[in-house]
Amino acid sequence: MKFYLPIILIATVLFATNVEAIWEPAPGLTWDYLLGAEKNVIKASDKNIVTIDLIEAEEFVPYFHNRGQRVICYFSTNIYYSADYKKAKGGSNSSVDQAFEKSKEKLKSETLIKSRMKKAMKYKCDAIEVDCFKNVEKESYEFAKWVAKTAHSIGISVGIKDVAKNSIKLEPYFDFVVVENCADFNECYHYTCFTRHDKAVFVVHYGNRGYSLSGSSLSKLIKEQKGRNFTCVLCPNQFLNNNCVNYDCNTGAVIGKSKYTKNFLY
Repeated sequence: MKFYLPIILIATVLFATNVEAIWEPAPGLTWDYLLGAEKNVIKASDKNIVTIDLIEAEEFVPYFHNRGQRVICYFSTNIYYSADYKKAKGGSNSSVDQAFEKSKEKLKSETLIKSRMKKAMKYKCDAIEVDCFKNVEKESYEFAKWVAKTAHSIGISVGIKDVAKNSIKLEPYFDFVVVENCADFNECYHYTCFTRHDKAVFVVHYGNRGYSLSGSSLSKLIKEQKGRNFTCVLCPNQFLNNNCVNYDCNTGAVIGKSKYTKNFLY
Protein backbone atom coordinates (compact mmCIF):
# COMPACT_ATOMS: atom_id res chain seq x y z
CA MET A 1 0.00 0.00 0.00
CA LYS A 2 2.85 2.37 0.79
CA PHE A 3 3.95 2.24 -2.85
CA TYR A 4 0.55 3.24 -4.28
CA LEU A 5 -0.08 6.42 -2.28
CA PRO A 6 2.81 8.48 -3.74
CA ILE A 7 1.80 7.38 -7.25
CA ILE A 8 -1.78 8.50 -6.66
CA LEU A 9 -0.62 11.83 -5.23
CA ILE A 10 1.71 12.45 -8.18
CA ALA A 11 -1.03 11.59 -10.67
CA THR A 12 -3.45 13.93 -8.89
CA VAL A 13 -0.96 16.81 -8.96
CA LEU A 14 -0.18 16.25 -12.64
CA PHE A 15 -3.88 16.17 -13.49
CA ALA A 16 -4.57 19.34 -11.52
CA THR A 17 -1.75 21.26 -13.17
CA ASN A 18 -3.00 20.28 -16.63
CA VAL A 19 -6.58 21.39 -16.04
CA GLU A 20 -6.90 24.94 -17.34
CA ALA A 21 -9.10 27.20 -15.23
CA ILE A 22 -12.23 28.49 -16.92
CA TRP A 23 -11.90 32.19 -17.69
CA GLU A 24 -14.76 34.33 -16.38
CA PRO A 25 -15.16 37.99 -17.36
CA ALA A 26 -15.03 40.31 -14.36
CA PRO A 27 -16.60 43.77 -14.06
CA GLY A 28 -14.59 46.73 -15.32
CA LEU A 29 -13.34 45.43 -18.68
CA THR A 30 -14.07 47.19 -21.98
CA TRP A 31 -16.26 45.40 -24.51
CA ASP A 32 -17.24 45.41 -28.18
CA TYR A 33 -20.40 43.79 -29.56
CA LEU A 34 -19.90 42.86 -33.21
CA LEU A 35 -22.39 40.20 -34.26
CA GLY A 36 -23.15 41.79 -37.64
CA ALA A 37 -19.86 43.47 -38.48
CA GLU A 38 -17.67 43.12 -41.55
CA LYS A 39 -14.20 41.68 -41.13
CA ASN A 40 -12.43 45.04 -41.23
CA VAL A 41 -14.66 46.35 -38.43
CA ILE A 42 -14.04 43.27 -36.30
CA LYS A 43 -10.28 43.60 -36.77
CA ALA A 44 -10.43 47.25 -35.75
CA SER A 45 -11.70 46.48 -32.24
CA ASP A 46 -9.30 47.36 -29.45
CA LYS A 47 -11.50 46.42 -26.49
CA ASN A 48 -10.51 43.98 -23.73
CA ILE A 49 -13.34 41.65 -24.75
CA VAL A 50 -14.91 41.23 -28.19
CA THR A 51 -18.14 39.34 -28.83
CA ILE A 52 -18.49 37.82 -32.29
CA ASP A 53 -20.77 35.24 -33.86
CA LEU A 54 -19.61 31.66 -33.45
CA ILE A 55 -19.37 31.31 -37.23
CA GLU A 56 -16.55 33.91 -37.19
CA ALA A 57 -14.63 32.27 -34.35
CA GLU A 58 -12.24 30.05 -36.32
CA GLU A 59 -10.81 33.07 -38.12
CA PHE A 60 -10.86 35.73 -35.42
CA VAL A 61 -10.15 34.02 -32.10
CA PRO A 62 -6.44 33.52 -32.95
CA TYR A 63 -6.27 37.10 -34.24
CA PHE A 64 -7.52 38.58 -30.97
CA HIS A 65 -5.60 36.18 -28.74
CA ASN A 66 -2.39 37.24 -30.47
CA ARG A 67 -3.25 40.82 -29.45
CA GLY A 68 -4.01 39.90 -25.85
CA GLN A 69 -7.81 40.24 -26.16
CA ARG A 70 -10.52 37.85 -25.03
CA VAL A 71 -13.31 36.56 -27.29
CA ILE A 72 -16.89 35.68 -26.40
CA CYS A 73 -18.60 33.60 -29.07
CA TYR A 74 -22.34 34.13 -29.56
CA PHE A 75 -24.93 31.61 -30.60
CA SER A 76 -28.64 31.16 -30.13
CA THR A 77 -30.34 28.30 -28.32
CA ASN A 78 -32.81 28.45 -31.19
CA ILE A 79 -32.44 25.14 -33.02
CA TYR A 80 -32.86 26.98 -36.34
CA TYR A 81 -29.93 29.27 -35.60
CA SER A 82 -27.38 28.18 -38.18
CA ALA A 83 -26.22 25.74 -40.81
CA ASP A 84 -25.85 22.97 -38.25
CA TYR A 85 -29.68 22.76 -38.07
CA LYS A 86 -29.93 22.38 -41.84
CA LYS A 87 -27.40 19.57 -41.66
CA ALA A 88 -29.22 17.79 -38.83
CA LYS A 89 -32.68 18.24 -40.37
CA GLY A 90 -31.64 17.52 -43.92
CA GLY A 91 -33.75 20.40 -45.22
CA SER A 92 -33.86 24.14 -45.60
CA ASN A 93 -33.71 26.65 -42.76
CA SER A 94 -37.20 28.02 -43.47
CA SER A 95 -38.50 28.73 -39.95
CA VAL A 96 -37.38 31.17 -37.30
CA ASP A 97 -39.66 29.83 -34.62
CA GLN A 98 -37.93 29.90 -31.21
CA ALA A 99 -40.07 27.24 -29.51
CA PHE A 100 -37.03 25.17 -28.52
CA GLU A 101 -38.73 24.07 -25.31
CA LYS A 102 -41.30 21.91 -27.05
CA SER A 103 -40.78 18.31 -26.09
CA LYS A 104 -40.62 17.04 -29.69
CA GLU A 105 -37.63 19.33 -30.34
CA LYS A 106 -35.88 18.98 -26.98
CA LEU A 107 -33.44 16.19 -27.82
CA LYS A 108 -32.55 17.72 -31.17
CA SER A 109 -32.04 21.10 -29.53
CA GLU A 110 -29.77 19.73 -26.80
CA THR A 111 -27.69 17.83 -29.35
CA LEU A 112 -27.16 20.87 -31.55
CA ILE A 113 -26.44 23.22 -28.65
CA LYS A 114 -23.86 20.85 -27.22
CA SER A 115 -22.32 20.65 -30.69
CA ARG A 116 -22.05 24.45 -30.79
CA MET A 117 -20.38 24.47 -27.39
CA LYS A 118 -17.82 21.93 -28.54
CA LYS A 119 -17.23 24.00 -31.66
CA ALA A 120 -16.57 27.04 -29.44
CA MET A 121 -14.04 25.00 -27.45
CA LYS A 122 -12.41 23.76 -30.65
CA TYR A 123 -11.97 27.35 -31.85
CA LYS A 124 -10.68 28.36 -28.37
CA CYS A 125 -13.41 30.89 -27.60
CA ASP A 126 -12.89 32.23 -24.08
CA ALA A 127 -16.61 32.14 -23.31
CA ILE A 128 -19.98 31.75 -25.00
CA GLU A 129 -23.07 33.94 -24.96
CA VAL A 130 -26.36 32.12 -25.43
CA ASP A 131 -29.56 33.82 -26.55
CA CYS A 132 -33.34 33.14 -26.57
CA PHE A 133 -34.11 32.86 -22.84
CA LYS A 134 -36.26 35.99 -22.65
CA ASN A 135 -39.29 34.20 -21.22
CA VAL A 136 -38.08 31.86 -18.50
CA GLU A 137 -41.00 29.66 -17.52
CA LYS A 138 -40.51 26.46 -15.54
CA GLU A 139 -39.52 24.23 -18.45
CA SER A 140 -37.24 26.73 -20.16
CA TYR A 141 -35.74 27.65 -16.76
CA GLU A 142 -34.65 24.02 -16.39
CA PHE A 143 -33.35 24.15 -19.94
CA ALA A 144 -31.35 27.29 -19.14
CA LYS A 145 -29.78 25.50 -16.18
CA TRP A 146 -28.95 22.58 -18.44
CA VAL A 147 -27.22 24.94 -20.88
CA ALA A 148 -25.08 26.45 -18.11
CA LYS A 149 -24.16 23.13 -16.52
CA THR A 150 -23.34 21.59 -19.90
CA ALA A 151 -21.06 24.49 -20.84
CA HIS A 152 -19.21 24.21 -17.53
CA SER A 153 -18.85 20.44 -17.91
CA ILE A 154 -17.27 21.02 -21.33
CA GLY A 155 -14.94 23.59 -19.80
CA ILE A 156 -16.11 27.01 -20.95
CA SER A 157 -17.77 29.96 -19.21
CA VAL A 158 -21.25 30.93 -20.32
CA GLY A 159 -23.34 34.08 -20.28
CA ILE A 160 -27.04 34.66 -20.70
CA LYS A 161 -28.92 37.53 -22.34
CA ASP A 162 -31.85 39.77 -21.36
CA VAL A 163 -33.43 37.85 -18.49
CA ALA A 164 -34.34 40.84 -16.25
CA LYS A 165 -36.85 39.59 -13.68
CA ASN A 166 -35.40 36.08 -13.83
CA SER A 167 -31.82 37.23 -13.25
CA ILE A 168 -31.78 36.35 -9.55
CA LYS A 169 -32.91 32.79 -10.32
CA LEU A 170 -30.38 32.30 -13.11
CA GLU A 171 -27.34 34.20 -11.78
CA PRO A 172 -25.98 31.25 -9.74
CA TYR A 173 -25.65 29.20 -12.94
CA PHE A 174 -24.21 31.77 -15.37
CA ASP A 175 -20.86 33.59 -15.40
CA PHE A 176 -21.95 36.91 -16.96
CA VAL A 177 -24.94 38.55 -18.60
CA VAL A 178 -25.54 40.69 -21.71
CA VAL A 179 -28.31 43.28 -21.45
CA GLU A 180 -29.96 45.32 -24.20
CA ASN A 181 -31.83 48.59 -23.69
CA CYS A 182 -32.59 48.06 -20.01
CA ALA A 183 -33.08 51.81 -19.56
CA ASP A 184 -36.13 51.57 -21.83
CA PHE A 185 -38.00 49.60 -19.20
CA ASN A 186 -36.26 50.66 -15.96
CA GLU A 187 -34.89 47.13 -15.64
CA CYS A 188 -31.14 47.70 -15.26
CA TYR A 189 -31.23 47.25 -11.49
CA HIS A 190 -32.27 43.60 -11.88
CA TYR A 191 -28.74 42.70 -12.97
CA THR A 192 -26.84 43.92 -9.91
CA CYS A 193 -27.06 40.37 -8.57
CA PHE A 194 -24.31 39.53 -11.09
CA THR A 195 -21.91 42.34 -10.19
CA ARG A 196 -22.44 41.66 -6.49
CA HIS A 197 -20.86 38.27 -7.18
CA ASP A 198 -18.04 39.78 -9.27
CA LYS A 199 -19.62 38.75 -12.57
CA ALA A 200 -19.60 41.08 -15.57
CA VAL A 201 -22.77 42.79 -16.78
CA PHE A 202 -22.40 44.07 -20.35
CA VAL A 203 -25.08 46.68 -21.04
CA VAL A 204 -25.68 48.00 -24.55
CA HIS A 205 -27.99 50.80 -25.73
CA TYR A 206 -28.44 51.85 -29.35
CA GLY A 207 -28.04 55.23 -31.03
CA ASN A 208 -30.84 54.57 -33.52
CA ARG A 209 -33.22 54.08 -30.60
CA GLY A 210 -32.56 57.63 -29.48
CA TYR A 211 -29.68 57.13 -27.05
CA SER A 212 -26.70 59.46 -26.91
CA LEU A 213 -24.16 60.67 -24.37
CA SER A 214 -25.72 64.07 -23.81
CA GLY A 215 -28.84 65.79 -22.53
CA SER A 216 -31.84 63.90 -21.19
CA SER A 217 -30.67 60.67 -22.84
CA LEU A 218 -27.42 60.67 -20.85
CA SER A 219 -29.29 61.61 -17.68
CA LYS A 220 -31.52 58.57 -18.17
CA LEU A 221 -28.58 56.26 -18.79
CA ILE A 222 -26.76 57.49 -15.69
CA LYS A 223 -29.88 57.19 -13.55
CA GLU A 224 -30.39 53.57 -14.59
CA GLN A 225 -26.75 52.41 -14.50
CA LYS A 226 -24.88 54.53 -11.98
CA GLY A 227 -23.09 52.76 -9.16
CA ARG A 228 -23.92 49.26 -10.40
CA ASN A 229 -20.39 48.37 -11.66
CA PHE A 230 -21.64 47.56 -15.17
CA THR A 231 -19.72 47.73 -18.45
CA CYS A 232 -21.71 50.33 -20.40
CA VAL A 233 -21.53 50.70 -24.18
CA LEU A 234 -23.35 52.67 -26.85
CA CYS A 235 -23.63 51.14 -30.32
CA PRO A 236 -24.85 52.95 -33.45
CA ASN A 237 -27.63 50.42 -34.09
CA GLN A 238 -28.96 47.00 -33.13
CA PHE A 239 -27.48 45.42 -36.26
CA LEU A 240 -24.14 45.49 -34.39
CA ASN A 241 -22.18 46.21 -37.55
CA ASN A 242 -19.96 48.98 -36.12
CA ASN A 243 -17.59 49.24 -33.18
CA CYS A 244 -19.28 50.29 -29.96
CA VAL A 245 -18.29 53.14 -27.66
CA ASN A 246 -17.51 52.34 -24.02
CA TYR A 247 -18.36 55.00 -21.47
CA ASP A 248 -18.29 55.52 -17.72
CA CYS A 249 -21.68 54.40 -16.40
CA ASN A 250 -21.52 57.06 -13.67
CA THR A 251 -20.64 60.09 -15.80
CA GLY A 252 -21.03 59.28 -19.49
CA ALA A 253 -17.35 60.05 -20.17
CA VAL A 254 -16.05 58.08 -23.16
CA ILE A 255 -13.49 55.40 -22.30
CA GLY A 256 -10.65 55.14 -24.81
CA LYS A 257 -10.66 56.50 -28.33
CA SER A 258 -13.74 56.81 -30.51
CA LYS A 259 -13.85 57.18 -34.29
CA TYR A 260 -17.42 58.45 -34.18
CA THR A 261 -18.41 62.03 -34.75
CA LYS A 262 -20.10 64.13 -32.12
CA ASN A 263 -23.34 63.71 -34.08
CA PHE A 264 -23.54 60.08 -33.02
CA LEU A 265 -22.31 60.38 -29.46
CA TYR A 266 -23.82 63.70 -28.44
